[in-house]
Amino acid sequence: MLAVPATRANDRRDQPGASALQAPAQQAPALNAPAGDTKRGAALYLGTGCWQCHGYTGATGSGAPLVISGLSANGFVNYIRNPRTRAMPLYSAKVIPDPAAADLYAYIKTFKKPADAKDIPLLQQIIDGK
Repeated sequence: MLAVPATRANDRRDQPGASALQAPAQQAPALNAPAGDTKRGAALYLGTGCWQCHGYTGATGSGAPLVISGLSANGFVNYIRNPRTRAMPLYSAKVIPDPAAADLYAYIKTFKKPADAKDIPLLQQIIDGK
């Protein structure tokens, strides 16, 4: 079942210039959790429905591509706690506690980045106009 937390009354998301997975202006609080466990993170990714927007590979859904986000663990936790877009549900520490968020982050870090266009011959031919 997908856990979708309630939104805040004074929602600052969807501000002009705010892009998905852009680091928030506030400093992320220190993550008080041990290094994440990828197996628990995978179960959380599937169980909370992250795949519905971000795809099974973190790059194939309608949501922001997770494989290229570049967020640190603290930045990731801060982002899921205070997303900058209404399309992303807000996940409080009650919904996804810090240890679970660390697991989720560890799993997301296992996703493989897509190949660059220059490394795919057919795409490079299209880019070169040949």
